[in-house]
Amino acid sequence: MNIEFLDLQKINSQYQKELKEVANRVIDSGWYLMGKELESFENNYSKYCGTKYALGVANGLDALRLIFKAYLELGIMHKGDEVIVPANTYIASVLAISDNDLKPIFVEPIIETYNLDSSKVEDAITSKTKAILTVHLYGQNSIDDKMLKICKKHNLKLIEDAAQAHGAKWKGEIMGNIGDAAGHSFYPGKNLGALGDAGAVTTNNDELANAIMALRNYGSHKKYENIYQGLNSRLDEIQAAFLNVKLKNDTGQEKYRDRNF
Repeated sequence: MNIEFLDLQKINSQYQKELKEVANRVIDSGWYLMGKELESFENNYSKYCGTKYALGVANGLDALRLIFKAYLELGIMHKGDEVIVPANTYIASVLAISDNDLKPIFVEPIIETYNLDSSKVEDAITSKTKAILTVHLYGQNSIDDKMLKICKKHNLKLIEDAAQAHGAKWKGEIMGNIGDAAGHSFYPGKNLGALGDAGAVTTNNDELANAIMALRNYGSHKKYENIYQGLNSRLDEIQAAFLNVKLKNDTGQEKYRDRNF
């Protein structure tokens, strides 16, 4: 007898009735991108994380990629700048940096948690260092007071890779609401999983959020007016609706569900 390590069918069967209902609702609406389902999920997830913004994107890699791209467009970072990243992480963390012509600088992890060792970070900082991308690996918070002090001392952006840490907390704050911005993945096997690829960026920064809102949609806030060379990275309506169902049920908190939609 084989016992599955991760039985997605079993996980999703508990939501089957609601998932089918919202799928039918989206199909019947005739609106499949950038609509009310996305708006509802973004509102609910931002409330859950405690952030001002949650911006739905196509996947977790794009969430991180768009954060760095936005910083480049805003002139806060420049090509060739360095980003400190844990040496022990999934390749997406590194691709988000290198895809933007930034340079990943690897720092070894803490052996007990395999997360970034903040005691080794300062030795890796140079005049070209502009950010730390910390990864909350295996649902464990990777931020500590020392890391925050280093970012403040050296004027570094702190970006969270929260792909594996939905709901994890540090000092009462949920992951994704500690650094300057965070990338979230809703890959089916994650804590909060869609039924396909999906992701989000959380931040409290108005300027960064405004840039990402355009960048995820071909660099456009208004149809046929493109202010950036953006991406096509949109969280579709069906996945947003599915995520709303699971967010409500998994958190057990009805207040995160926007009943207007």
